[in-house]
Amino acid sequence: MKAFFCRLISQLLVVSLILLPFSTQAALIGTGDVIASAQGQADRDKVRDFMARAEVQEQLQSFGLNPDTAKDRVDALTDQEVQHLAGKIDSLPAGAIGGWEVVALTALLVVVIYIVLKYVYGK
Repeated sequence: MKAFFCRLISQLLVVSLILLPFSTQAALIGTGDVIASAQGQADRDKVRDFMARAEVQEQLQSFGLNPDTAKDRVDALTDQEVQHLAGKIDSLPAGAIGGWEVVALTALLVVVIYIVLKYVYGK
């Protein structure tokens, strides 16, 4: 009985090795693929670092979004979306508008509105 069982198992193993295909593949990874992967990871890190800033987290909370939820959403983004966001982060100005710029823009806006109203309504 024991010999019969061993012979049956060995025959099944031989048949399965012959009939079942091996699915192994080996290929070289191209330099472009490695660079794209590294760039994608760098962009994702840039977006995560931006989301970790205190000002950004305060702004997200003012919109009613939990920062942890925002981090999960960043992790769920596709590579193209992350690349687009990282490009937007790179194009942001380094500093914010200071006090005198706001005053100058407001004064300029008031002057333009005054001129338009003067010529349109003749007052």
